[in-house]
Amino acid sequence: MKHRHMLLVKGIAALLALWGIAYAIVGWAGSVRPTPEKVAAYIDANQLEGIDNPEKRKEVIDTLATMLNELEPSENRLFEENQENDPRRNFIEQLSPEEQFYFLEKRVGRAFQQMMQSFNEMDRNERKQIVERSLKRMKEQNDDSGGLEKADPEVVEKITDAGLKAYYEEASAETKIDLAPFLEEMQRSMTMIKDRK
Repeated sequence: MKHRHMLLVKGIAALLALWGIAYAIVGWAGSVRPTPEKVAAYIDANQLEGIDNPEKRKEVIDTLATMLNELEPSENRLFEENQENDPRRNFIEQLSPEEQFYFLEKRVGRAFQQMMQSFNEMDRNERKQIVERSLKRMKEQNDDSGGLEKADPEVVEKITDAGLKAYYEEASAETKIDLAPFLEEMQRSMTMIKDRK
């Protein structure tokens, strides 16, 4: 009986220890995970206008893209709700055109350039259909595609006529911020169309 009691006590102690470890891991993961506040602090501490070294600039761009990719859509929307103080806009304005493409590729994925080329090779009607479908799906999923339409109300016509690359090159910093989730949705729409063919 005493032996059984000791085993029970040891089992409870081991279980409590495991819970404690799991709680500590969850707490640590939460403290490591990016938040909008951490993103803003990172941008503030790494102003690119003060960095001349191309490798250091690339490292800052990589880190910020990774942080933004790990945010929840609702957390990204917190930036959009306070557009006057959106640190991402200032960051994008400090990038060269080449760095802006690199940053967008890191945000959207390696398939970005290939997707852009495929889109530009489509006829006008196919392009328009993909842009409209992508914006519609974002609205249905409450991903606030309205951010892109607010930044550029003529987004459908401009992307349809000019193509993605030309549109991106001429877009404002505000519009470029809103393009990453839109391009991700475009990738999905284009994949769906290819799968149907």
